Amino acid sequence: MPEKIAKGIWSAETQGTPLLGALWETLKPFPGRAQLTLRLAVVCTAVVLVADIFRLPFQDLMPFFVLFITKEDKVTTVLSALLILFAVTVAIGAAIVIYKCTGNRAEFRIPAIAAEIFVGMYLFRVLSIGPVGWILGFVCAATQSLVYLLPSPEETVHQFLWFWVIIAFSVGIAWLANLLLFPVSPTRLFQRELVAEWHAVSAATAQLSTGSPSAGAQLLRPLAKRGPIRFLKLLKLSLMESPYLGGQKVPLTRVILGLDKITKLLFSYACLRLRSSASVAISSTETLILSGLQKDVQRFEREFEGGLVPSGTTPRPPTKTAGDIASQLLEAENTLEDLAAEGTEPENRSEKTPAARPKPSLFVADAFSNPRHVQFALKVTLAGMLGYLFYTASDYYGIHTVFYTPLIIALASTGATVHKGLLRIVGCIIGGALGLICSIWVIPRFETLGTFLLIVFCVHGLAAWIAFGSERISYVGLQIALAFDLGFLQGYGPPTNIDPLRDRFIGIVLGIGIITIVFSLVWPESADSSARERLGACLRTIARLLHLSGSNKGSQISASQREQVELQITSRLSEANSFEEQAAFEALLYGSEGTGVSRLANASAGVEEIYLACLPWLREQASLMLTPQDGEPPKTGRELIKLLGDVIEESADLLEEPGNQTVGRADALTDRLLEQNKNAGDTESSGSGSLQELIGAVVQMQMLLRSHENVETRW
Repeated sequence: MPEKIAKGIWSAETQGTPLLGALWETLKPFPGRAQLTLRLAVVCTAVVLVADIFRLPFQDLMPFFVLFITKEDKVTTVLSALLILFAVTVAIGAAIVIYKCTGNRAEFRIPAIAAEIFVGMYLFRVLSIGPVGWILGFVCAATQSLVYLLPSPEETVHQFLWFWVIIAFSVGIAWLANLLLFPVSPTRLFQRELVAEWHAVSAATAQLSTGSPSAGAQLLRPLAKRGPIRFLKLLKLSLMESPYLGGQKVPLTRVILGLDKITKLLFSYACLRLRSSASVAISSTETLILSGLQKDVQRFEREFEGGLVPSGTTPRPPTKTAGDIASQLLEAENTLEDLAAEGTEPENRSEKTPAARPKPSLFVADAFSNPRHVQFALKVTLAGMLGYLFYTASDYYGIHTVFYTPLIIALASTGATVHKGLLRIVGCIIGGALGLICSIWVIPRFETLGTFLLIVFCVHGLAAWIAFGSERISYVGLQIALAFDLGFLQGYGPPTNIDPLRDRFIGIVLGIGIITIVFSLVWPESADSSARERLGACLRTIARLLHLSGSNKGSQISASQREQVELQITSRLSEANSFEEQAAFEALLYGSEGTGVSRLANASAGVEEIYLACLPWLREQASLMLTPQDGEPPKTGRELIKLLGDVIEESADLLEEPGNQTVGRADALTDRLLEQNKNAGDTESSGSGSLQELIGAVVQMQMLLRSHENVETRW
């Protein structure tokens, strides 16, 4: 793998770190990793022993199923086991019915395989639980592709049913071990990660207060980019495991949102300090605020160490400030004060309107309106069928992975797909090399059952250790186990043939080449465009929040409703950041210049600055609603807020579709906004400093987009 592509696999938080250092960051121990590894190594070894004793078919796939089904916590593992059993049961039943209709007639079977791939990949994109659709399509297509190798229809159905038994047995053993051997509670995991993030924020605040913004920014960058998605997932799992937390869902959600806002605000302040002149020292007032923030954060850290639901602490009075203080610090201090007050006065917020919660749906929002879902399914079908026709026409069954690989690694963008393909190659090389060494050197010298089981234990322990690391390389662990098992667990005796290792690698390389060509030429879907879509959606949500909060009906908006909208904003920012990493990998892959990636990073930072500039203004509006006012808000102020929201929405259009016809309208709206702001300087609403900072952030975003348009019409 070229060095520049290898470095591109690592995320933004490892930029500037040597490759070996970044690799160590993903492989180093963390709490619970050793127990998970030991559990999986023991279970995989036990499954292989049982399969060897009873001569079960598909012995080489059973350990992989155990690794595939096991997740980091017991609730997710149980849910995954149930969904996989359901999907495989339906898929095997459908495969038998389809085989009954097509038989050994290739003219019927091949179109049926293509249809199964298309349906499965379409469901993978449109179902809320997409993996279920993928399993349906993959299992049906994979079983149909093997029927011509079996001697009779009876044997074919027999193998189909055995396949279901093997999966059910592996899934059941993994589920049982997940509950009995080193079980991991999602509630405990949620608590541990909350404490870790509070600790990181405390350490970053200490660095900022001592005048080290670069060190603080380095600590806060991964936390700010990650967003609240991870914590929201753990909260949902914790509520499923611990019913007593049901009454704490709203306070814990507010803690997650508050912690994310504090992280982003402090990271923005650190970046501001880095951009400022080195000769400008931090003021004594800001140092005082940072010291107070550090004490508050440490108090929250201690509270959450004692229990997931803190007992509540008396809020510290805000620091008396004077002079020009960064708005990020003031808003971070106010956010911490709100969280502390929430613990001591849980009923201090009256909500006139309950928060509107979206109803759960089986399909994603744009399941039947977005043509990209159908295009994705067609692309994967084309790549898979090209691989199928290639290995069947060449009568070289050993490279059948050329058919499976496009189906396995297909993801939304080309960069993500190729990235997963490269991880598949790396895992195949490592696992194949280990299988080759054990087959030709270890087993011939130590022909004992103990040696055989020790090898299985060690290799699957290594695979499990990698699989439970960073998501960026965890797929390597699964591929190590699968490649090793397919080469080492041949039959029920010592391996005598190394051809499967070679053939599997050839098929993987060919499959990755096929899907890369198809995804690059047919309806290419880049990570860059996906990131800009998320950023555009984020801007539209910000505009909606401004329209609601700035209208004369703003008092009807409850705190929970506003928090739900803010969670949407931060979640979409997090998604855009993940696509930004994939876009950087695509640039390395195609050897293109990094200007497009830097523009995307600037746009993402600009959107985040607009969101952070909104927070003080939203606080100001909330305080005005709580204060008795005579009459309605000034008309000029409402018009200014409406115009500001319109400019943000036009920026979203321009961000999603560079070079479209809205550039002139966006410029005209920006000029109107500046003129309106200048004329309305004497009104209470428009004269607030928070609104001026918000307008400045929006105008800065417009200038950024305009500069991109002046360079080229497409990023």
